[in-house]
Amino acid sequence: MRRTHSWLVAGALLLTPGLAFAEDAKPYPDCAREPSDADVAAAKGAFQAGQGSFNESDYPRAITYWEDAYRRDCTADALLLNLARAYELNNQKKQAVVALETYLARKPDARDRGSIQRRIEVLQAAIQSEPTQTTPPPTEQTAAPPPPPVDTGPAPEPEPQGKKPITPLIVAGAGGAIAIVGAILYFNAAGDVDDFEKQCPGRVCDPGVVDDANSARTRMNIFGAVTIGGLAIAAGGVVWYVISPREAPAAAQRPKPLVAPAVGPGFAGVAFSGAF
Repeated sequence: MRRTHSWLVAGALLLTPGLAFAEDAKPYPDCAREPSDADVAAAKGAFQAGQGSFNESDYPRAITYWEDAYRRDCTADALLLNLARAYELNNQKKQAVVALETYLARKPDARDRGSIQRRIEVLQAAIQSEPTQTTPPPTEQTAAPPPPPVDTGPAPEPEPQGKKPITPLIVAGAGGAIAIVGAILYFNAAGDVDDFEKQCPGRVCDPGVVDDANSARTRMNIFGAVTIGGLAIAAGGVVWYVISPREAPAAAQRPKPLVAPAVGPGFAGVAFSGAF
């Protein structure tokens, strides 16, 4: 039983005039075997590639792809009609006649037999009336490379693209900076507290020194908390970066938000800036 070829469409095309070059028409080998599923899949891929080349008026390349498709699945007789049109447009009228005659021989019950027979007669008359010239040297258009192999297996999944977001690293860096600044200020305040404790045995100080000593202890507590908070922010940024998925590359990126430590007298925190 012959296969049906729903993937194959042979459309009517207009002919274009051109010079007829000397050519040697080649017959198609006998179709003595039933194509496998892999052959049919490969033929379908080659046919689609040839259709794209034909639509771009690259007839030599379309012929190369379609001949490869018919070689893989010789039961796709309608493909001979596509080849015949491509041969005509590429000024290979003799080979077009061979393709049409082969189609009629392999499809004796073809409904369009009458129109195809008249087309053969027109081509043969054109061959007799046109002067024969020497075959020109192959050019970039006429010398078509062999078709690439058609992969019938499943396409491999693409590898993840893009990079991880940089914002978590910025947050981690900002946390580290806050922790460093807080630690420096903490140790400075702790040194002042030690000095005041030496000046005030038993924490009994002169009235003029009490306010300064209390201020030093307050600064030590604040900057100790700032140091701990900076370490927590840095650790959170690292964890955020590790668990973040990769971002898909984009043609245009919005400006990245900026994160920077902000430290002042009696204040410590993080400043954010960016555009939306």
